Amino acid sequence: MTEVTDTTADPDIDPDMVVDNRGRGCASGIVRVQKALEDLDDGSILVVKSTDKRARTEYPQLAEQTPHELIAITKERTGLLRTEYTTYLRIHKT
Repeated sequence: MTEVTDTTADPDIDPDMVVDNRGRGCASGIVRVQKALEDLDDGSILVVKSTDKRARTEYPQLAEQTPHELIAITKERTGLLRTEYTTYLRIHKT
């Protein structure tokens, strides 16, 4: 299984696309991510922003089950009860 380390330091990477799923459940957000994965070229960087804590487990699972590479997941507390997760994926087409 891919090891995920929560960090507050964003990688120094310019994304090719950002999917903003903040405030959405992971189930509805994954449809938007799947669409982005289809639209991006090999080697592209996809950034997914989420407030759903399941992002810490679901995006690593996505990377394990597909050719895509998990670069990092960052975690930032943005309020008393709100945490945002930013996932960085490198797209690999088969």
